[in-house]
Amino acid sequence: MPTKAELQVEIDGLKHQVRRMDRALNQAQLDLSALPERLVSWPTPHIDPRSAEAIQRGLSEWEQNISDPDPRVSAYIRTQEGIGWGWEKPYTRNGQFAWCGAFAAWCWTSVKLDIRKKIFPSCYRLYSNWSQSSRHIEHEKMAPGDIVVVYAAKRSKQGDHITICVEAPDADGVFKTVEGNAHGTLGDGSHGEGVIRRDRTLDEVAHVYRLLGGDFDE
Repeated sequence: MPTKAELQVEIDGLKHQVRRMDRALNQAQLDLSALPERLVSWPTPHIDPRSAEAIQRGLSEWEQNISDPDPRVSAYIRTQEGIGWGWEKPYTRNGQFAWCGAFAAWCWTSVKLDIRKKIFPSCYRLYSNWSQSSRHIEHEKMAPGDIVVVYAAKRSKQGDHITICVEAPDADGVFKTVEGNAHGTLGDGSHGEGVIRRDRTLDEVAHVYRLLGGDFDE
């Protein structure tokens, strides 16, 4: 039976391996982050210009390494580039406001303010207004720029959290997102809560919404 000292040496060695693997993972995530930027810079037939702009806005925020709470969140909530809820108090405390929809509105600032103000703020508003419309599409047809509502532990019928698709699902059903008010990879490559990027799977998806031409400002 190994001694306490021998076990401690083994534990220290394992901790070193975990730290090394964590550094390698962070570097790989940073390398991977360059791919969506190339896609956004050079839109393909699969990414229309408006979607490309929305993704670029989201990734630009992500690059600023915004962790919760951050004064920047107030812009998503209170200004007309986001949901335009100017009556809300400045964001100073984690949990003060569920701002995933406000972040999606910031990304999609080209959408009419009235829509961003009334529909984007919550999963329920999206569901009650759009689930029976042509904006509501099959999960498997998800494309970059789509508004993707995912489940959390509650698995509410309207979904629990709003994200933006950055890359469509691959053969294994894995897709990439940029999100606000969530846990994942921050802009500096660390794990935290704020504006993040992460991989998700189709079995997490509650609803997918795709904007229509009439939703945009002229």
